[in-house]
Amino acid sequence: MTTPHDHPQRAAGAPRRHRTTPPSPTTAPTPAPGPAPAPAATATAVDATPAGAPGADHATTVLAVHAEQLRLHGRRGVVYGPVDLEVPTGTLAVVQGPQGGGRSSLLLTLAGRMVPDEGSRLTVLGEPLPRRRTAVQRRAALAGFAGIDDLDESVTVGDVVRERLAWLSPWYRRTPRVDQRTFARLAGPVFGERPLPRTGTLVWDLDEVDAMLLRVTLATAQHPDLLVVDDVDQVHDSRRRQTVWTRLEALAAAGTTVVASVASLDEVARMQWATLPQQITLATGPHAVPAA
Repeated sequence: MTTPHDHPQRAAGAPRRHRTTPPSPTTAPTPAPGPAPAPAATATAVDATPAGAPGADHATTVLAVHAEQLRLHGRRGVVYGPVDLEVPTGTLAVVQGPQGGGRSSLLLTLAGRMVPDEGSRLTVLGEPLPRRRTAVQRRAALAGFAGIDDLDESVTVGDVVRERLAWLSPWYRRTPRVDQRTFARLAGPVFGERPLPRTGTLVWDLDEVDAMLLRVTLATAQHPDLLVVDDVDQVHDSRRRQTVWTRLEALAAAGTTVVASVASLDEVARMQWATLPQQITLATGPHAVPAA
């Protein structure tokens, strides 16, 4: 049994979590407090698709996300934007920006959970937002968001998965206990060759990589077309974070469009990729950084 002294999450001072809270498909979170009013914010999307590679011909590329002048203001000023963005279907996009730079809010907007400012033009999975928010919410899943898909550390992996499957099932259908075979079927595409945790393992005893991949597994249980993953920096060690990026890249290669955020501005350059992902650099308000 891992003790609080040698558990990586405890070492970081992370508080004990409470009950798992699956993302509500109909609830729009209150915009996170943005930074203080500041000059106009900018964001850039660097199309890193190699010439000649699939997706290089934008005339024939099917876009999962298309945004023009996408922006959001909160009570304290600019949250993010303006953002111009095109993410082809079945690719990985990495949003890089400092803490407080609006990364989480941008991802929640793409998933139909937050409403951007008037004048923003946004189409996700072929659906115009915010008018078709419900349709996007059904096809977009969230992982890694504080306060939305936190894990209850006092329950087992099997119980967490069973709870999520119950949320996704009709109310009248009983959800059976999740055995190792069922868990392997759900988590295999996410974990890849990494050994799976046992269903009887307490969430408390998972390391940071397994905890993050478990949250992604819970999100993919709804078979989303778009997966948004927030704050990959929750896996603090860069070498171990490489495992998470490799698995997200594999999910994108299998057909699920993935947009993930990270605070490190040089994350894409520091990691190894099978295909260089699209990178989006946010520069917002007092946390502004030079555009890439």
